[in-house]
Amino acid sequence: MLTDVISLVFIGLGAFFVFSAAVGLVRLGDTLSRVHAVTKPQTVGLILTVIGAIVRVVGSPSFDISQRGDLGILVLLVLFALMTGPVTGQRLGRVSRREGLYGPPDHLSANEAPAQRAVRRKP
Repeated sequence: MLTDVISLVFIGLGAFFVFSAAVGLVRLGDTLSRVHAVTKPQTVGLILTVIGAIVRVVGSPSFDISQRGDLGILVLLVLFALMTGPVTGQRLGRVSRREGLYGPPDHLSANEAPAQRAVRRKP
């Protein structure tokens, strides 16, 4: 019974983070902000949801050795998300900057301004 409540809390928090990522994707204006909204809270939401699923599976009275493979798949899912999320965000940010999809020029910091001018000069 206690594991069900703990599992529900983790899954609920994970669902909240995934929902906030979806809202951020719709509400934020420029591409770089959207990349941030997709990568950060969505990965945290996935991790919390998987932790809730692990607690639920381990806390089940019928948990035995045949279900340990399910736990391995859930752990691999989290590891894969942690490895691919930052790479995807970096690549999307780089392409959006190269294509000029990042918003107004004053949105960038001083270190990024020369690269912005270089992108505009190319035909």
